[in-house]
Amino acid sequence: MKILRYKSPAKKWINALPLGNGIMGAMVYGGVHNERIAFNDSSLWSGRPKKHDNHQSLDNLSSVRELIFRGENHLADKLVEDKLCGDYSEGYLPLGELNIKFKGIKRSLYERTLDISKALFNLKTGTSKREAFCSYPARVFVYKVYAPTPFDAFITSSSKIPAHKVSYGEDIVLVGQAPDHVVPSYMGPMPDAVKYNDLLGMSFALVTRVKTDGSISYSQKGYAVKGAKEMVIYATTATGFTAYNEVPINDYDYPLNLCRARLDSLSYDYESLKAEHISDYTALYNRHSLELATDKGQYTDKLYYKARLGKITPELLSLFYNYGKYLTIAGSRKGGQPLNLQGIWNDNIRPPWSSNYTTNINAQMNYWPTSQIGLSECVAPYFDMVYELSLRGKSTAQTNYGASGFCVNHNTDIWRKSAPVKGNPQYMFAPLCGAWLTNEIYEHYSYGGLEEYKDKLAQILKNNVAFILDYLVEHDGYYVTCPSASPENAFTKNGKICFLDYASAFEMGIVKQSLSDYLDFFQEAEYREKVQDVLNKLYPFKNGPDGIVEWANYYPTPEVGHRHFSPLYAFHPARQIGYYSHPEEREWVRKLMHTRIYNVKQYFGWSGAWALCLSARLREKETTSLVISRVLGKAIFKNLFDMHPPRLFQIDGNFGFVHGINEALCQIEGDTIELLPALPSYLNNGKVLGLHLRGGSQIDFEWKNGKVTYLKVVSPTPLKVRNLNLDENVELINAQIL
Repeated sequence: MKILRYKSPAKKWINALPLGNGIMGAMVYGGVHNERIAFNDSSLWSGRPKKHDNHQSLDNLSSVRELIFRGENHLADKLVEDKLCGDYSEGYLPLGELNIKFKGIKRSLYERTLDISKALFNLKTGTSKREAFCSYPARVFVYKVYAPTPFDAFITSSSKIPAHKVSYGEDIVLVGQAPDHVVPSYMGPMPDAVKYNDLLGMSFALVTRVKTDGSISYSQKGYAVKGAKEMVIYATTATGFTAYNEVPINDYDYPLNLCRARLDSLSYDYESLKAEHISDYTALYNRHSLELATDKGQYTDKLYYKARLGKITPELLSLFYNYGKYLTIAGSRKGGQPLNLQGIWNDNIRPPWSSNYTTNINAQMNYWPTSQIGLSECVAPYFDMVYELSLRGKSTAQTNYGASGFCVNHNTDIWRKSAPVKGNPQYMFAPLCGAWLTNEIYEHYSYGGLEEYKDKLAQILKNNVAFILDYLVEHDGYYVTCPSASPENAFTKNGKICFLDYASAFEMGIVKQSLSDYLDFFQEAEYREKVQDVLNKLYPFKNGPDGIVEWANYYPTPEVGHRHFSPLYAFHPARQIGYYSHPEEREWVRKLMHTRIYNVKQYFGWSGAWALCLSARLREKETTSLVISRVLGKAIFKNLFDMHPPRLFQIDGNFGFVHGINEALCQIEGDTIELLPALPSYLNNGKVLGLHLRGGSQIDFEWKNGKVTYLKVVSPTPLKVRNLNLDENVELINAQIL
C-alpha cells in the first residue's frame, strides 16, 4: 500500500496532505474552488542565540544531593525547581500560505491522493487534474493544474506572522520577521506571549512564480490568471537563519534574494523537474520495501474508520508503515534542520510544546527506524544537531554542574539550547538527555553509511563520557546519578509526592550504554581504564512489585499506567539488557511493561509506538497486536499523522511505529538474528527487501503462513539465524541456522 486516497478535500490543516523536501514543507488541502497550501521552512524559529545557563545551579547542587541521600526528596524537588532551573526553548513557526480561487472548475468524481512511492500529490475533479511535489534537487514546490476547458484563478499569499506583500514584477512576494520570543502554549493565554523586535527577529520570504498558457495580470494583491488550460505554480522559501550560534539576519532582502535566485535558475520544464524529483526521491525510497498487502484502491478514511471500530487491516498497517518512511524523506534531508515534534509541518504560532526538540524520547524516536530502512543520509541533520549541542552544551555542563564535557537537558531548539527549562523537576531536570542523544547517533553509526561523521562522533563520545564521569557520584559503594529523574513520572515517599531520587533505571541505563559505546568505539583511549572501572561499579537494576525498579529503591507511583517507558531504556532502545543474555532482568522488563500497558488511561501515539517496540523485542505477538490496534485505532488522524491527547499533532509516533514493526520482523542479538519474533497472526504473509541491521548487514526475506520461506543475508561478518519460524524447506543464502 503506497497511496493515500480521499473522496473529499481537507477542511482542516490536520487533514491536509504533507509534501516536503527536508527544508520546505507544504500542506495541500485539495479544495475544488478554493485551494489552500500552507508552507513551513525548517529554519524558521522564534528567537536568537541566548545564554540560558544558571550559576545558581552549581551553588545548590551539593545541597540537593545531600537532601536526596538523607531521604528528604520533597525538599530536594523544591530546591531544584527554584535554583537549578532555566527558561523556555523557542518555537518552530508557520511561514505562509498560498490561496487559490478557481472559476470554471467543476466538482464531480472528486479524488485526491498522495503517492508516497513517488512523493506526488494528485487531484482529480470533473475533467481537471492537479499535481504537486516538493523537489529536493531544485528546492522548490511545484503545483500544476490542467483542464481541457479554460479556467480562471486568483492567487494570493498570507502569513499568520505579520508580513508584507511586495510586488516584484512577475513574482508574488511575501516577506516578514519572526517573533523574538514565543512563550510555550502549555503556559496558557498571557499578555506578550508572542514578542516581536524589529531589530532581532529572523527574516523570511515566500516567493511564488506562475507559468501559464492563459493571460496574467499582476497587482499588489496577487496573480489573476484568465482563460488558462494549464497553469504551473513554483514557490520557494528562505529565512535569515545562518547558524545556531549567530544572530539571524533581519533584513528582508537576504531571504528574498535567495528565493528569487532559486526561481531564476529553474528551467521551467515541468516534466524535467518532475522526473528529477522522482529520481531523487525513489533513489532513497526504493532501497527498502515491506509488502504486507496489495493496493485494492481503498480509500484511506474508510480504512481509518474501520480501525476506529477495532478492525485493523493489513492495508492500513502497510500504508501507515510506508507513510512513516515517506515522512522521513520528506522531512529530513541534508541542508535542513532535523525533524522536530511535528516534523517540518506546523500551522500555529504557539504550537504544542513549541514544536521543539524534546529530548527525553521524542527527538530520538523520530529517527529510530531511519538507518534500518536504509536512509542514513536522512540522519545527517540529526547528527549535525547533536554535534552542535556538544559544542553549546559545554557551557551548561561547566556552569550548571561543574563538569567537563557537555550536557543537554530535555528541550532544545534551532539555537541548540542545552540548559533546563522552568517548571516541575519531573520533566525540567534532565541533564542526561545529551547522553541519550549521543547513544542514538552511535546506534545509527553502527549501521554504516555515516563514516564521514567519524571524527565528529569521536569528539561527541569523548565529551559525553567526560560529563558522565564528572556528574556521577559515589554512594554506598556504587556510582550513581543524583539528582535523578524518570521522565515525567512521580513517586510517593513518606506520604508526599516526589519527583527526584538517585540512580533511576532510566539514567543508569543511559550511562551504561554511553560507557559501553565509548569502550566499543575507542579500543585505546585515555579514559578507557577509568570508564571500565566505573562501568563495573554502576548501581545495578533491581526487581520490585511492578517489575524493574524505577528509582534507586521501590516507591509506589500515583499513575500506574504512566505513558513513559523510561525505566526500560536499558532493554529498548538501548541494548544493556539482552533478551537472551539477561533472562532475569528481561522478565523484570516484561512485568513493568505489562503494568503500564494494561493500566494506561489515555492513548498516546508515541507511547504506543514505544510499547510496540518493547513488546516486539519481548517476542510477545498478542501484546504487539494489542498495541498496534491502539495506535491505529485511537492515536492517528485521517491523514495518518500521529496524535497526542487531546487531539494534537505530534509526529514521533509515525516513526516509532515503523521501528516497532521492524522489531517485530527481525531481532539481532550479537551475531544471531531471529525472524518474525512478534508479528501479529493477520500478517502471515509478506516480503521484506533491504532491511538493514547493526554491523552493516542487510537482509531480504519472505514468509508464508507465518513461516520464513526465503532468506538472503548480505553481511561483512557471518550471521546466524535462530531456527524459529523457519519453514522446513526454507531457502537460505549466506545464512547459517543456529
